[in-house]
Amino acid sequence: MSPVRSWSLAVLVTVLVSALGVWPGNIPLFWSACLGVAGGAVTLLATRYAGPLDPLWRAVPDPAGSATDLQAANLAGRLAEAAVDQVRFVSRVQPRLRALAEAAVRERGLSGTEAADFLGPDLAELISSPHAELPPPHRAAELLARLEKP
Repeated sequence: MSPVRSWSLAVLVTVLVSALGVWPGNIPLFWSACLGVAGGAVTLLATRYAGPLDPLWRAVPDPAGSATDLQAANLAGRLAEAAVDQVRFVSRVQPRLRALAEAAVRERGLSGTEAADFLGPDLAELISSPHAELPPPHRAAELLARLEKP
């Protein structure tokens, strides 16, 4: 609250308490004024130091993102870790890529050499070799785009 408003409210409370003490309370003017000054002082302190209690009018926060956003962030983090750590690539990313490729092959009803031709040598090595490394992002996108083609 601004200083002007705090002082104005304190003076108003002082006058109000003093007036109520004199007229309906039948208290002598000196004691009524003392009570009014005490009430005004408490009001002044309360309004000057109540800053943290003032309401903060802010816009409602945005709702949490969808689960897709969280999954994309999780995937990006795992891919970033896998790009620099071979063990993480083989243990975390490669099994998921393998499951994705198997689902694409199964969906098309391919088997044997047809499946190998569909995947191509680069993608087949990426999902099966224990020494495979995560390719750069544009190359990985090209390899995975092959799984989406009809």
